[in-house]
Amino acid sequence: MLTYTYNIFLFLGILLSVPLFFIDDFKFKKLHQILFGVVVMVTILETFGTYLAENGMQNVIYYNLVFVYLETLLLLLFFQNVYPNKKAKKYTALSIGAFILWAIIYSVFFQSLFVFHSTSYVIGGTILICCSLYFFYGIMKEDWYHDQNLLGLPMFWIVTMIMFFYSGSLLYFASINFISSQNIELLGKFNIIIQALSVLMYWVMGLSFYIPVWIERKSKIIGK
Repeated sequence: MLTYTYNIFLFLGILLSVPLFFIDDFKFKKLHQILFGVVVMVTILETFGTYLAENGMQNVIYYNLVFVYLETLLLLLFFQNVYPNKKAKKYTALSIGAFILWAIIYSVFFQSLFVFHSTSYVIGGTILICCSLYFFYGIMKEDWYHDQNLLGLPMFWIVTMIMFFYSGSLLYFASINFISSQNIELLGKFNIIIQALSVLMYWVMGLSFYIPVWIERKSKIIGK
């Protein structure tokens, strides 16, 4: 029941993000497209993964390919487009290339895709947390958005949630292959918390883009 509720919330997150495609002169269009792709991808994965699990079929390979690798790469692409300086963009591009190379080497030589790649998840999550910390460093030390209201920037909320989610989920997914059958109940409780955090993150990835739209329209109304 909880799994279905989780999937429904993910689907609602997609529906709530769709109207943004029809807003004229939407300056965060590319960022929205990247993150919309992430939410759609995860929703399909979770729905398909639930179907496979209920029918006694293997679904770990899909979580490795989509959740561990592809989602991480798309979020790195998001950061590459968020950073305003060329140096940060360059290092993020290198991180993308390095993570792709790691994914290939690790999958071919070290661990089957039919076993959850917790090591790769920890590496990817750590990179995303570092990207988040650098984003906040840029705000505080390099005054990236000194002339703008931070609370009105969707990137601020999205990066905050990415850091919050991955900081909370790293230990969970790092230990998932080592938890004994005696601790399955405890694992289930932690899973509920992780799902709640992920829904919050995916909703913020869509709904936060309404903030600048709302501010702009509000200022126009006041101006009249």
